[in-house]
Amino acid sequence: MNEQTYIRRMQMVSFGGALILLVLLVLAWTAGASGKEWRRVQKEQAEAVPGLETGIREIGLPGLGTTDRCVTCHPVLEDPRFDGNRPPLAAHPGAFLTDHPVDDYGCTVCHGGQGRALNKREAFAQDPGVHWPHPMLEQPFIQSSCGRCHLALFPGESGPSGDTLSGTGVLARGRDIFAREGCLGCHIARGVGGILGPDLTRQGEKTRHDYSFENVEGEQSISHWLKEHFRDPETVSPGSQMLKVDLAEEELDALATLVMGLSKPDMPLDYFSLEVLKEFKGTRHDLNGETAFQTLCSACHGKRGEGKDYATYRVGVPSLGNVDFQRLVSREYLRFTLEQGRSLRQMGTWSTDVSGLRSAETADLVGWLKYGIGRAVEAKPAESAEAGSDLYARHCATCHGDNGQGGIGVALNQDGLLHVATDDMLRTTLAQGRGNTAMPGWQLLGDEALDRLVAWVRTWGTYRHVFFPDLPEGREKEGSLLFHFSCSRCHGEFGEGGTGPAVVNRDFLAAAPDPFLVRTISEGRAHTAMFGWTSELVGGDRLDLQDLADLLAFLRARATEDPDYIHSGANPGSQDPGSLGYARLCAECHGNSGEGTRAPALNNQELLNAASNGYLLGTITLGRSGTPMPSWGYATTNRAALDPKERTDLVAFLRSWQKIRIPFPGTQEAGVSDELKNE
Repeated sequence: MNEQTYIRRMQMVSFGGALILLVLLVLAWTAGASGKEWRRVQKEQAEAVPGLETGIREIGLPGLGTTDRCVTCHPVLEDPRFDGNRPPLAAHPGAFLTDHPVDDYGCTVCHGGQGRALNKREAFAQDPGVHWPHPMLEQPFIQSSCGRCHLALFPGESGPSGDTLSGTGVLARGRDIFAREGCLGCHIARGVGGILGPDLTRQGEKTRHDYSFENVEGEQSISHWLKEHFRDPETVSPGSQMLKVDLAEEELDALATLVMGLSKPDMPLDYFSLEVLKEFKGTRHDLNGETAFQTLCSACHGKRGEGKDYATYRVGVPSLGNVDFQRLVSREYLRFTLEQGRSLRQMGTWSTDVSGLRSAETADLVGWLKYGIGRAVEAKPAESAEAGSDLYARHCATCHGDNGQGGIGVALNQDGLLHVATDDMLRTTLAQGRGNTAMPGWQLLGDEALDRLVAWVRTWGTYRHVFFPDLPEGREKEGSLLFHFSCSRCHGEFGEGGTGPAVVNRDFLAAAPDPFLVRTISEGRAHTAMFGWTSELVGGDRLDLQDLADLLAFLRARATEDPDYIHSGANPGSQDPGSLGYARLCAECHGNSGEGTRAPALNNQELLNAASNGYLLGTITLGRSGTPMPSWGYATTNRAALDPKERTDLVAFLRSWQKIRIPFPGTQEAGVSDELKNE
């Protein structure tokens, strides 16, 4: 075969192949354009409604990145004459197209499905054999599409659901469940939340091909995968740390709808509601303390702050609503823990740069944890019928001595105290306690019982009103120097307490009126190391009225400022005997090295930096009602009480575990805490 013959034959083969390919393309086009489902549908429609336009119709929406041919088979979507008809020859139900005209929105942006398809199987794309990433959505999950433009996770004052958009009740309910179940405690969405789970901000943009259905029985849809994952996260996603969500079927539907609606799609801005645009820009509504707790904390700490016990869970979670915790915990402790978290525990940091929680929101949350959640959990305090002397013997003598002579707590039978302390000051201290000290609040006894306690303490000394001249205007800086050189040797460098009590203490300074402070400084306390700075000294050390005013200004200023650290304060205990006591009484639950086994880990640097010696001592003394933690300050029929020395020794041993000092977070804005406290 010569070369010319070979070339001629190859040209004929190429021409024949091209002709065959052309025929196949024509046949494919003919198959798609004649005798197919869309033609059959249009033929049936033409018989029912003469004059309908025929042929393939499509809507191109480059701004939404879609082209829809759905109107080829659904030609009367915006014609009210066809209300109530069965699809496809039916008007769209409801008034949705009034604000969402088909020519501007198309169909698949809301309904999902394959918009270019011309038969039902491919258009719906719900068959796993049709490999399309966004199948047609059915009720109620179609409401997730509304979330793309209208879902505000942090609605304003209109309530948890905000102003529900018509037809999106399931989506709105999903948002309520999402908040109620505390999902943001582990997941971030729209810039706010925890760091233990994946960011959900764009979860709704995932396609079904982004999910593994290996461990999921039933239909291979995103909604079904999510519901099965909520029911049993570990089975669906081996290794998942997520807790099971115990919800009814319809609530699972709502939560799945909400998660599918979480997205930040690339769409023109005029498609979004104003609230959603603000959230995408980081301008959202603030969370108040109660809402912040439910949204961020309740998944772990319980919807009422009840926590999780160690007998049921591998790692328990403290009860923030526990009455004994509430009686002792300070705002500083709560805020420090929120900001720093707990290492080696699932309590992550809630600092602004990590969680997106704003300073004012942190303040409100601290206020709710201190003054709100206890009221939400506790029943009305029980009124005690005991006499004041019996109340004192039962509750107070373990720290203040049988006759008020003092011990762990200050001596209450001093004339120097009772002559200058008003009944209001005594009652406030009894009711609210002193944060960062071992003095708990006793409001749970009831108002009448507290009045009887005050009356009993008054039997040791009466208040004496003494006229004191007006003081000049105080100077904080000069007062600071005076405190450093004259007071810190007993009361601590930062007023945290030493041989003398903690005087730079918010609760103390809130309860103590100016005359109490001035008279105590001036007159001192008999039978203690506190002498009178105006009555018992002479010469250069003696304080004048200006000095008293300066000290008062310094103390009042410090009451409004956050400390640099939560100072541990004084403790007279000894570490070595404390270690023996710990091994005998505490190690079984808290672990030999304080690592926590059946009770919280005590050898934890964040805990030891948040908890003052007073807090530790108060916890040992009171215990935790409703938990296995006994009250070691009070004897029972089965257990003797620890004496003050044994308790302070335990504190000294626990403090020996602290290896680092962690600074207290920066200045906090005023929040709801003061409002709640003063209700």
